[in-house]
Amino acid sequence: MFFTLGVSAATPEGCAALTDRALAVDPSVMPVPGPAGVAWRSPDGRAALLRWGAAAETGSVGAQETSPGGAEAACASRAGTIWAGAPDSRGGPVPLCARTAVTRVDPVYLAEVPGAAIISDRAAWAAWTSSRLGNHDALHLCALLNPGFPLGSVTPFTGVSAVAGSTTLRLLNGSVTRAQGAAARAARTSPGVSAPGQPPRLEGARDVAEGLVAAVAPLRDAGSPVELSLTGGKDSRLIAAALVKAGVPVVARTHGFSDHPDVVVAAEIARRLGIEHVVRTPAAPGQRVDVLARIRATVLVADGMLSAFENVGRPDPTASPALTAGGHGGELLRGGYAETSGRVAATSGPRRAVAPARRAARSAELLRRLTTKHLGLIRRGPAAAYAASLAPWTPRLARHPMRALDDFYLVNRAGRWSAAARQAYLLRERLVQPLFDDRVVLAARAVPLADRVSGALSAAVLAELSPALADVPLAGKPPAGTHSPFDWRRQYGDAVTTFLRGYILDLGTTSTLFDVVSRPAAERLLTPPHADRATVWALATAACLVSGDFRKAREQTHQLPVT
Repeated sequence: MFFTLGVSAATPEGCAALTDRALAVDPSVMPVPGPAGVAWRSPDGRAALLRWGAAAETGSVGAQETSPGGAEAACASRAGTIWAGAPDSRGGPVPLCARTAVTRVDPVYLAEVPGAAIISDRAAWAAWTSSRLGNHDALHLCALLNPGFPLGSVTPFTGVSAVAGSTTLRLLNGSVTRAQGAAARAARTSPGVSAPGQPPRLEGARDVAEGLVAAVAPLRDAGSPVELSLTGGKDSRLIAAALVKAGVPVVARTHGFSDHPDVVVAAEIARRLGIEHVVRTPAAPGQRVDVLARIRATVLVADGMLSAFENVGRPDPTASPALTAGGHGGELLRGGYAETSGRVAATSGPRRAVAPARRAARSAELLRRLTTKHLGLIRRGPAAAYAASLAPWTPRLARHPMRALDDFYLVNRAGRWSAAARQAYLLRERLVQPLFDDRVVLAARAVPLADRVSGALSAAVLAELSPALADVPLAGKPPAGTHSPFDWRRQYGDAVTTFLRGYILDLGTTSTLFDVVSRPAAERLLTPPHADRATVWALATAACLVSGDFRKAREQTHQLPVT
């Protein structure tokens, strides 16, 4: 795994100064071993590409975006999102180029300083190079404590922004030009909800299925079977069927006890597809956990963008040689957050559709709860600024509530949460996520939204890929008495409660945390026993980020008893 950073400046001296700054990045802010090195310099000295880490047997296979071939691509980033472009004329200046996919799950970050611009696939490295590592964006902290992931273009660092989806950047002599491709325009104009009684229009199901097969087909030459994380849900079975249809050797693995519905249904899917199925039984509840190491590691590994409640791993992981795949991104086939709003469970019997007026109200309420559910934790000024940043979604919700929720999921849940999680996963494994492929996503969004929300598209795609799986039921909730894995993150006892309270309040006092967070509200949240443990984890993450404590992620720490 390696990271890439590009510098473009108006003068050779300006480029050299920023390049030296990037080369001197503190290893404590990078999640894998370095060192940094210059991979390419332009002939006129006004542009450079740097690399941190080594290209090992980790990283994605079949990147979502690829740079042009040829000499200009020789020093491209791991995902092909950043590269040295071609000059406009013979002997002319060489631009730096960057490009994001429609989902931007392979992110690009941009920082502009006087006379220069910096691009990177690692936000903290761009922040270090632009001398903004300690400038924490209050909007990011507000988002971390509410939806739990950054929104729009915001990053943990003021002045460092996440580039929008389907965008191409061209950096020349320190100036940046932007262009959005047809994919972005298509993503903004997805079909609306079908009229009641209108027959399903699922012509696009075959396009989605063919896109999935095309996305996994290169794995036939990987040299070893793909390890597929298979559950009893809707999405991983699509990937299993696509792998088999493409002729890719695959071994399915499921984590759980033998009587859990996920294990039972996954076994039946594997049997019908004729693939090997391995079940891994969860370990017994641990007696001690390393809470401090987890918090610090999450900030470092996830670039400060996810809560320590998430399982993202540790820095400097031992790379797994296995090629892995999963159903990440399947919600894009089902309308994202529109699926939650568009359907409601009846008091008895099957789920039923919601009337349009009520659907609009539910959509607005869903987005409000998602984005502002813990706004009471935030001080008045930052809370007002955060609420204002969400205002552009209000007219979109008024015009097309379901479509707005679908778009919000694409832009933010996929484009920010999945991007941060994916970067963390790629540190330790060779990961394939076909449902994020541009061709697949755009084909799905060409299908009427009602047909995605209803689940008709997912069912039709599965029928295209493997009719034998059409009648395999989805795994429901485990019945009473079924073995369930112990989740210490939600079930910790007094020792962890006491530690988290002290950690947050101590670091909050010596950092800028309580410039954004209301201390009285934080103290109420932290009063034992913790009633909202997921939010406690998010608050601990915020404290670790703004205090810089994450830079100690490689230090030895002490374990605590869970109960």
